[in-house]
Parts: sequence; structure tokens; C-alpha cells
Amino acid sequence: MQAYLNLIIGALNFFPGLKTKAAAVAALALAIISAWNGAAPQLGLEGAVVHIPEWINATVLAALGIGAANQPKNLPKP
Repeated sequence: MQAYLNLIIGALNFFPGLKTKAAAVAALALAIISAWNGAAPQLGLEGAVVHIPEWINATVLAALGIGAANQPKNLPKP
């Protein structure tokens, strides 16, 4: 079973490093938007809430997970 998981995760290891960094920036943006959405109604700005589809959250989380799972493969050899 672990061999199959390694095969699937390894196949998703395209653009190593770049994908993880882009996902980290996207996760930061989603965190800022989430903080804004929590504060906007208390500031009286109910119309300024930003709605993000759940598939975007899931995609960013998956990209971060794939990057974290492939990190040992992408480290330089000592």
C-alpha cells in the first residue's frame, strides 16, 4: 500500500518547490481573506465579505500536502 501511495505522490511531484511556494502564498492570501471576512461584519461592512469557493481551499490544501509529502525527495543529497 505504501508503494502505491509513494507512486501517486511522486507522480504529482511536478515543478518541485515552485508548486509548494505558490501554494504557501495562496494559503496566506486565503488566511488574510478569512480574517477579513471575520472582521468585516463587526466593522459594519457586511457587503464587503469575500466569498471563496470551497474547491479553491481544497486545491490549496492539496498542493501544500503534496509539497510536504515530497519534501524528503526534493532535499539535496548531503
